Amino acid sequence: MKKNKFLWSVFYIFWACLLSIGVNYANNPVRFALAERFPDVHIFVYDIFSDAVWLFVALIVAVWSPRFFGYQIGDIFKHKKMLVVLTAIFLLIPIFYRFIAGDTPFSTNTWFFEGVVVPIAEEGFFRGIIYAMMLKGFSEIYSQRNAELIAIIISALSFAILHLANIGSYPTQFVIFQVLYSIIFGLLFGYSRMKTKSIYPSIIFHAILNLAATL
Repeated sequence: MKKNKFLWSVFYIFWACLLSIGVNYANNPVRFALAERFPDVHIFVYDIFSDAVWLFVALIVAVWSPRFFGYQIGDIFKHKKMLVVLTAIFLLIPIFYRFIAGDTPFSTNTWFFEGVVVPIAEEGFFRGIIYAMMLKGFSEIYSQRNAELIAIIISALSFAILHLANIGSYPTQFVIFQVLYSIIFGLLFGYSRMKTKSIYPSIIFHAILNLAATL
């Protein structure tokens, strides 16, 4: 029995890691191929092309097993105060940053990309797929509490590392700063996912954060 649990744990953890690497690797070639094939599309369609693989993978699992990957109301209404506090944090921090440093490199991006495409794609992947699969894997060999903490940390680190792909598109110093704050925000996104058992708060928080940094 213990051997079976360990094998299932390895299975879930392995696939989570493989997906994280594979999707990140595959997205840019698909993005450029779509942009070349359809050069005159609306800007919002191009925004979707930019995260096409992330969106496809995140949404296909949402259809396949919505509850497992967090697409449910869960315990959202049990944690209203916590969610209000987190909303204020994700709104005020980027506003404060812009007050001190001025515009961010994201200012040229559309509200649709930053407020809709990115939150759905990234949260669907990291707080949906990676969190759920890591939680399932580690809960086979650790207590539920420890498995939740590990899943939060790994999903946050994976989320932060993703932003290294922005080197070359944005100033390197800003990208390094982005990776560092993504760890903190990723932990908060994961915490909301754990407490509410729902992915919807983290999607909304991510949208608030991005829009406050963009508009």
